[in-house]
Amino acid sequence: MPLVDLQDQPDPFNQLRPEVHRLTGARLLCARLLGTIMRLYLGSLRLRTDPATREALAASSSPRVIVVWHNRSLVIPQVFKRFLDPRRIHCLVSPSRLAAWEVDFFAQFHLRCIRGSSSRRSVQAAVEMRRALRRGEDIGISPDGPSGPLYSLKPGALAIARKAGVPLLLLIPNARTAVRARTWDRHLIPLPFSVVEVKARHIPASTLATLDETNAAHTLRALCLELTEDPFHAPPP
Repeated sequence: MPLVDLQDQPDPFNQLRPEVHRLTGARLLCARLLGTIMRLYLGSLRLRTDPATREALAASSSPRVIVVWHNRSLVIPQVFKRFLDPRRIHCLVSPSRLAAWEVDFFAQFHLRCIRGSSSRRSVQAAVEMRRALRRGEDIGISPDGPSGPLYSLKPGALAIARKAGVPLLLLIPNARTAVRARTWDRHLIPLPFSVVEVKARHIPASTLATLDETNAAHTLRALCLELTEDPFHAPPP
């Protein structure tokens, strides 16, 4: 009988692998050293906003679901630090080994993580997110994570916001002076000391409730793409 790698099996109820992966030992030490360098790098970025974004940020308040593209996750801790309260934000992060590095990186910016994805530990993650929202805290979700397709909008963020009766905050950082990683999401890496234009839109809970359920995800994806400056836009699904 061939061996089955449980790491690659969908496991939304977390029956095959009850644990989530975390950094320990030398990996944890390495992550802390890299985190120090990353904080210096992110601190060099110059964040800018336009009037519509400032209006959206002023209108938005906790609890809410914050929507950010996966390929902006490198700079988003600095955006949260500048415009929001990181201590009130829980980010949804995959339980995989690779994502454990991201968890430690976020922790150095006082961000907490809920471990789960659409294919693994999804039920537990949904429960934890609803609890955080009931406590008046925020949830950060990458609707195209953790593995794409690029700029797809899976229904999870919308479903969580609707069920909890909270608004959405679409938050998209853009950088024209940047390099792109050769990953599925063409990850955005702004050059040090470059300008990052942050765009945001506030979608009230009352508006979410009136959106047609069939087209709601498509409508929100189109709005996110309007805020996204990127030559690597994926075609509509």
